[in-house]
Amino acid sequence: MECLNDKQSKRNEPNDSYILKEDKLNLIRTIKNIYKNSMPWADDVLLRVLVKEHYKNVINNMNEEDYKNELKVNDINNLIDYVE
Repeated sequence: MECLNDKQSKRNEPNDSYILKEDKLNLIRTIKNIYKNSMPWADDVLLRVLVKEHYKNVINNMNEEDYKNELKVNDINNLIDYVE
């Protein structure tokens, strides 16, 4: 049986299934660096909460179609650059 907090937690998780793993990692790394540099006094627990909330806000404000279109364009440009 799933507890209420688990259900609420899953509802609060952003839908990032369409984002490439490398992009997720880069985003988390960037956000983490922002808080480490601006709040060097913050402990790991506070940093984790801040990073999760910031990540969630970024994902919730992203446009999925724009992201996918950008991936296509970048892929085409990379292929053009690769072929001589």
